[in-house]
Amino acid sequence: MAPLLSDPRQASLAVVGAAALFLVAALPRRRRRSRDDVLAAMQAVVLRVEEEGRTRTVRASLPITIGRAPTATLVISDAQVSRLHARIDLSDGVPSVRDLDSRNGTLVNARPIEGLWVLRDGDEIDVGLTRIVYCGVTPWK
Repeated sequence: MAPLLSDPRQASLAVVGAAALFLVAALPRRRRRSRDDVLAAMQAVVLRVEEEGRTRTVRASLPITIGRAPTATLVISDAQVSRLHARIDLSDGVPSVRDLDSRNGTLVNARPIEGLWVLRDGDEIDVGLTRIVYCGVTPWK
């Protein structure tokens, strides 16, 4: 009786197939969207940004990174602001802010924060010389 893989092309195909199955099994699984991800996708955060004598209103989806870096969601041109200074995100379905180990820290309502700080409408977030007023969450339209 002849071996099943006597043809070199069949043997090569079997090796490639086994390698493909191994790679598919080894790839990380995509995580399912959490409840917070779904809520964030449906809502926009409204922020009033007061800097250098002017005020602007920003609507953005969560998460929002705040900093000088051009990759930040909310770019603040202030030398006292770190490249990635703070982050606004949902925590257990509630908007909150966290300092990202910035050099000068983040204040909410004139108090330095450590860890996660739950945001309420009207809270004032100070990063460097810039004040960001959290105006709440609205549905995307």
